[in-house]
Amino acid sequence: MQTANSKGILLLSFDDRYFAGWEAALPIFARTNAHATFFVSGTMDKETISAMRKLSDAGHSIGLHGLTHGNADQMIAESSPEKYFRSEILPQLETAQNAGFRITSFAYPNCRRTPESDQLFFSHGFAYVRGGLKLTPFDPDRRLADTWKPLADNPRTAFPASDLPQRRLLNTVLVGEAYNTHIDDYLNCLKRIAECDEVLVVTSHDIAPDARFIHMKTAWLEAMLATAAELGVAVLGYNELPMPRFPI
Repeated sequence: MQTANSKGILLLSFDDRYFAGWEAALPIFARTNAHATFFVSGTMDKETISAMRKLSDAGHSIGLHGLTHGNADQMIAESSPEKYFRSEILPQLETAQNAGFRITSFAYPNCRRTPESDQLFFSHGFAYVRGGLKLTPFDPDRRLADTWKPLADNPRTAFPASDLPQRRLLNTVLVGEAYNTHIDDYLNCLKRIAECDEVLVVTSHDIAPDARFIHMKTAWLEAMLATAAELGVAVLGYNELPMPRFPI
């Protein structure tokens, strides 16, 4: 948890099923006692549960990312909120809970959400859902590179830590070459949240030394965690956040 000497919060999360890369990165998190949230998609078979347990035992949070990685808004429109929840969410939720995991959060695939879908999750006991800020557009061909603006200069990038108890929708920025990531920009974001006592939500997928596309380079993760530790920024998993006091 955040200490009296820490200022600002970094919420790191990683999506899908990149268990080998995530497990390989556990010593990097351990160096600074930093925690992340791993949002798991797909069927939770014995191998998946075993990998999730390794992450959880190391202090990290486990969240859900959908059985088929389907877009919530589209699936709800094609059926109904409850049918979507029963087919896409409940199989994961029941399996994870039966295996002893505390599930408090859901990350929308492709950041596709609506207020109706948010309320659906809240009504089923989820404390937080993660959407997107659209400040880091998917740009694998780097067509937008010339118009890139520093995240640290955008007031929407982070929000005051004092607002956290009232927030249940946590919108994220994305890390990866396909999102025009400049690691110095993220380090400047950490300096900003430390100075202003803000919350920064960051998402990627795999973690690897040679990561490309939508994934986190190991060196980027090391730099972010080292800078956070130097600045006194708490790096927390979603299960370590205070339970929200008010609806969205």
